Amino acid sequence: MSEKSIRKILTVAAATLLASVLLSASGCGKTAKEDDLKVPSDTILLAVKKDQSSAGSQAELERFIDAYTAAFTAREPGVKVSVRYYTELPKETAGIDCMLLGADDMLLYYNEGLCDADGFLENYGLSRSDLAGGAARAASVFEDAPLKMVPFNYDHAVLIADTELFSEAEAALPDTDWDVDNFEAVCESLTGRREGTAYSGVYMPYYMNYVWQYYCNILAGSYLENGRFNFTKDNAQGIALDRMYSMYTHNLAYSPMLSTVDRVCAMSFTYASQPRRNNFSFEIEKLTSLNPGKRVDELLEKGTLVLLPLPSSGGKRTGIANTDFIKGFAVPAGSKKQDIAGRFAAFSLTEEGQKLLVSHYGGIPANRNMWDMDFWRTGVFSGENAIRALIGADEGVRDDFTAALKGDPDIYNKNIRMRSVYSAIMVRELNSAKGFDNYMRKLLMFQIDANKVIDGLVSVYSRK
Repeated sequence: MSEKSIRKILTVAAATLLASVLLSASGCGKTAKEDDLKVPSDTILLAVKKDQSSAGSQAELERFIDAYTAAFTAREPGVKVSVRYYTELPKETAGIDCMLLGADDMLLYYNEGLCDADGFLENYGLSRSDLAGGAARAASVFEDAPLKMVPFNYDHAVLIADTELFSEAEAALPDTDWDVDNFEAVCESLTGRREGTAYSGVYMPYYMNYVWQYYCNILAGSYLENGRFNFTKDNAQGIALDRMYSMYTHNLAYSPMLSTVDRVCAMSFTYASQPRRNNFSFEIEKLTSLNPGKRVDELLEKGTLVLLPLPSSGGKRTGIANTDFIKGFAVPAGSKKQDIAGRFAAFSLTEEGQKLLVSHYGGIPANRNMWDMDFWRTGVFSGENAIRALIGADEGVRDDFTAALKGDPDIYNKNIRMRSVYSAIMVRELNSAKGFDNYMRKLLMFQIDANKVIDGLVSVYSRK
């Protein structure tokens, strides 16, 4: 399993996302005009974002899209599909009948721009209850809101462990029912001193919003208080953050080089931090690269890689849905071919569609009826890891700031603004923060700006 593959199931740094979403929109080097997009009445136009991740990736994507559309047209005789590739999906969707997009890009069209997609599932005998709960939340954004796209894969945060580390520390590998107390106890058992040198057994970069978001969600119920950001030391959110921050002050979890954004996962029992391999808490980047998330092939070959769900609290479980990797099909509200475009979208949840899409995009099948099948249980999902990876798949929440923007007509740009400010403060400036008070002051900087964004008092980034 390559690093690219593991990135499809583990969290990524917010700055990586920003680099993608802030690119200017263009299609094949020119603006997409409605006249350019006219197609016959029996043909739907599918818009797809180019894959510029590596040499040959776009050609691979085109081969895959051709295979998927061929499978659909074989299932639905009389319907044809024309595909147009864009550097960035266009803000204006005139002439487009269906879009392949991620749960982040979907926000650009969320208000009034997309058809409600729940009814599309009925074309193949499915309903919302057949979807992984986290996938449905990512595709609908808010609880009880209609689906705005048909998600076909699901990605949520997991812990990745090298069992050799537990053996060396003579610590028991936790079971899947563990809670936050167990998690912190395990961290402590993997942390200690040898020959007078401290080492940390857990890698947990706290500048990423989903880590503090997770602690607030699991311990305080939300990272918001009455719909607002309110990080103070004496409220539930502040107490949760204090508990998380203490993980670092006690060296139970450590994130070296906070300005570095090239990270693979949010929490990891780090092979790199084992004594004799990397005794120091202040790891150099070369040694940090030995993180299990970057050594998946090696650990799989040795049979020592184990996935674990995020811990629960008081019987409650929550997960973090990686919106950057959750993909789906959406139908623009202006399409005149919504019926056949909806069938094309819903085909992604059939067995044939799921096998094709998950093989290319990775992750967990969004259709829960496919979870017992073998086609996705390969690589990092082999054996018992597939079962562990499914724990929490129904409880996942979005890993962005949309919960603070319910009902806001500018949800896309405001969410991007908050991600940008958060990254600037927590990635660039937090490395100068010493102690919990300074840490909270940094969060307060974000809180002030974020609440102003919610109130419309500051300008936001906008995709033109």
